Amino acid sequence: MRAKRAPVSPPTTPGTAPRAPQQKLHLPLVAPALAPMEREPIGCLTCALCCSYIAVAIDGPDSVKAATEILWHLYHDYVSVYRDSDDEWMVQFETRCRHLQEDNKCAIYETRPHICRTYSEVSCEVNADDEGMNFYSPDAFLAYLESRSRRIFAGVKKGFMPSSEHLAARKLGVRRQPPRFQERFSALRSSGSASGSASGSGK
Repeated sequence: MRAKRAPVSPPTTPGTAPRAPQQKLHLPLVAPALAPMEREPIGCLTCALCCSYIAVAIDGPDSVKAATEILWHLYHDYVSVYRDSDDEWMVQFETRCRHLQEDNKCAIYETRPHICRTYSEVSCEVNADDEGMNFYSPDAFLAYLESRSRRIFAGVKKGFMPSSEHLAARKLGVRRQPPRFQERFSALRSSGSASGSASGSGK
């Protein structure tokens, strides 16, 4: 039986301490990127969210003036501001179309306006891959603005920012209110994600 050889130590220079044996380096394992979850499209007759508001394009907060205009929008009840994944900004006014029926069908479908005919349920805010960002109160927008541009935020803070009690979301009293855009939008987005997850698990 052959005897095992003792490990050979590296040569040393007189007057120096022997070098410690080199250790193997282990690279950290990188988890594979998860594939985006498939969303189950929400049909128009289930949703009709687009018939409950009007959206108008506005400038993004790339200047102090534009940022204060967004604040001005958010000082009004039933008004929100939306930013999509392309950094396009819109102000949204919650107001139900008078022709939207209880079954979510349009009472003037055959003669509906051009903007209704070209609106796509594939790329709408409910079925889009990117949820975008909604702002429903001034303080939520200001928190985002501070992270986006400290310079513009400082300009707003210097001369256009009221005290904190005027910036929080406002309670609109105890009388019964119709479903809010924020609540319906969140519920519909969650419904699509849940349906997509369920359908994906059965494959």
